[in-house]
Amino acid sequence: MAALNHPVIGAPKLSPAPADGSVPLRLEIRELQNKHADQWNLYLLGLDAFKKVDEKSDLSYYGIAGIHGRPYRPWGGVKGTNNPGWQGYCTHTSILFASWHRPYLALFEQTLYAIIQNVASQFPAETKARYQQAAVTFRIPYWDWAATPPNGDSYFPNSVGAPTINVITPQSGGKSVSIPNPLYSFNFKPLNPVANDFVEQPFRTWPNTLRYPTSTRSPTAVSNEQQVFAAMESQFPSLQGNVNILMNDPNYKDFAAFSNHAWQNNDPSTFASIEDIHNSIHGDVGGNMGHMSELDYSSFDPVFWLHHCNVDRLFAIWQALNPTNYTINKRDQSGTFVITRNTAVTATTPLAPFADASGTKYWTSEGARQTTTFNYAYPETRRWAFKTDEAYRASVQGTVQQLYGGLAMDFAQAQGLNLATLSASLPEATSIKAKVENSPTVKPAEQSPAPAAASSTPAASTAAAPHHGGSHMLSNIVSHIKDAIPGHHKENTDGARGLDLEAEIGKPSSNPVPATPGEFTEYIVNVKVPKHVLAQTFRVHVFLGPFDSATNTWCTQDALVGAVTVFGKEAETTGCGKCKEDAEENVVITGTVPLTAALMKEYKKGSLGALSKENVLPWLRENLHWRVTVADGTEQLRQEVPGLRVSVVTTQVALPVGGYPQYSGVYELHPEVTDGRPAGYNFD
Repeated sequence: MAALNHPVIGAPKLSPAPADGSVPLRLEIRELQNKHADQWNLYLLGLDAFKKVDEKSDLSYYGIAGIHGRPYRPWGGVKGTNNPGWQGYCTHTSILFASWHRPYLALFEQTLYAIIQNVASQFPAETKARYQQAAVTFRIPYWDWAATPPNGDSYFPNSVGAPTINVITPQSGGKSVSIPNPLYSFNFKPLNPVANDFVEQPFRTWPNTLRYPTSTRSPTAVSNEQQVFAAMESQFPSLQGNVNILMNDPNYKDFAAFSNHAWQNNDPSTFASIEDIHNSIHGDVGGNMGHMSELDYSSFDPVFWLHHCNVDRLFAIWQALNPTNYTINKRDQSGTFVITRNTAVTATTPLAPFADASGTKYWTSEGARQTTTFNYAYPETRRWAFKTDEAYRASVQGTVQQLYGGLAMDFAQAQGLNLATLSASLPEATSIKAKVENSPTVKPAEQSPAPAAASSTPAASTAAAPHHGGSHMLSNIVSHIKDAIPGHHKENTDGARGLDLEAEIGKPSSNPVPATPGEFTEYIVNVKVPKHVLAQTFRVHVFLGPFDSATNTWCTQDALVGAVTVFGKEAETTGCGKCKEDAEENVVITGTVPLTAALMKEYKKGSLGALSKENVLPWLRENLHWRVTVADGTEQLRQEVPGLRVSVVTTQVALPVGGYPQYSGVYELHPEVTDGRPAGYNFD
């Protein structure tokens, strides 16, 4: 390999190392903001300083972001080993998707960590020790887009959607001052530091990253942030359902099925993947031609790192639930800048350009298996806090159920089942911080008040997000469990999203446990399409019932259930070498949009009589709709998307007494729902 000068080790280990093997935690962004004021303040100041580093440096914000796509040039001296013109390191549509991004995030984290240490050292003597203490255990936060947000916040974090935000700087005398929000956008200074870094319109003319740009062509376009808030809220129930299926359906215990969206066969039970869900968030946040919606440019938007940190967290949770299933052995038809096409991809395939601590070889998927290797963990993945592997997995399973159980949670609660008692012993999430505070090398100090809230708060954030945990009317719907329910389940109005795990996990049930179990049917839309068939990014929007025909409402209107986002490219002009080969091979990808939560909503409205297949399938034939938009938001007729196929499948979910919901793993295809319709199951 080429000589490297940027070994990736993550943020440094604690010194002295805790005896129990514990490491600092990456926290949800709202947890960091609300409960760790000094670290939150340092995060904002550090990110602001990071973004001002000379863009020509490999270790600038611009340089590290550029590894993901544009500008498609070698980073860290790591040149491609494939044919001339072969460009790009990133491993999308690949079994390496999740593992490649782990050292990528670690590189970002270690670089930001070093900047934060410097920021902390600049505070005046009376507060310096406190900020330096907070800086020691800093780790980058994640945005959990699949869990209900806390009261007063939104499905898209208010702190990310505000143009300005308040901080305490080393020069502000302990007072809060307003600065441009470093989470809101990245300003290119300069744009194109090297000629032709960005060659495509409109990205070569936009001076900063945008979300839902007010124009897809004008160089003076600005973000329409309210669209982000609306899009995340409208698609939340389906998004949460998708995560729950990935973590619980036995078909996704196979890592190849879980990890990426490449279509393998006609089996309708594995159309979902963590990559497909990841794609949807990119599209939902970026909107038409926004930077997050185009993979070449997405990593320049600061929300990219919050998003991918959550993807890595879900990957870590999956690993905890499936500790022996992390196997990688698959032929890669297309390769990357440094992976030759049609070679076997295994757990020892180099994850270039990320060098390990030696600086002489690359990280591999096997080397990056554990997050603790990079000196971090997540609140759910603290293995050191449990005496046995079984207790650890039970805790993780309980957390998944609490955060993402959705309808399954409500079905079970309606029957009086206590789903998460095994997780009641989860220790306090701030244990690492407490250990550092008690360390003789750092003097404890009083915690400062949190900086004031963002001074320019989006209008969408003024009200608490509605609770989408599922229905509380199930005793009226599932006839075979109705008689077992002694009363209606009380509506949950506290808006809790599970950030404070001790408060959420292991709550006892007040309902008596019935003698017989129940079950429900999960309804899912499966989408299959050649990835590069339209030579650009496009989205397949799924609606229930009448919907507004104006395409600029298709990401946000109430009738929308969800969307499958496809990152297609023009093979002749793209700088992405893998995309060229994928297009040549006509690579097909898959995605899913769960319908069950939306069908529950229709039942409550009275437009659907019951949730049995006899009622739902004929109703879907008349009320399920799908449409396609391309990158700039214009409609592409469904019948003019070669190879697009939309179908409906169902699977049964059992609710055992005293246990967790159990997905059967058996899927039934219902071709009659979409058969004969444009891009339907048997459309010719």
